[in-house]
Amino acid sequence: MSDATQDDSDDAELVWVLPGHRAPPAEALRRIQAVCAGWPDLHAAMLVALATHQELPREMLAAAIKQFRPDLEVYSREDVVSLLTAIWNGGKSGFDAVLRTRANSPKRSGSLSWLKE
Repeated sequence: MSDATQDDSDDAELVWVLPGHRAPPAEALRRIQAVCAGWPDLHAAMLVALATHQELPREMLAAAIKQFRPDLEVYSREDVVSLLTAIWNGGKSGFDAVLRTRANSPKRSGSLSWLKE
């Protein structure tokens, strides 16, 4: 195989992580499942899933991740969206802060647990 053919093959394998790529739902779900299984650390798994599936709405990504991570069973989808937002905006320390507050706070529908009302 020539170098040019090999380069084209490598590019085709990585197209799913490029900006703007919209994978069919079954394909995205399969990849998210592989990411969740491949990274035992919750933060790392969510970070990789978020980084490689930026075109998915966060609510959909949260539902998919929650489906494949038993350690998220006690969290609502909104909690998982908050964790994804914390990863994106606050890195590991932001993620840990949201995880602590969500795990210890009573669940209230429709409100933001970190805001005083």
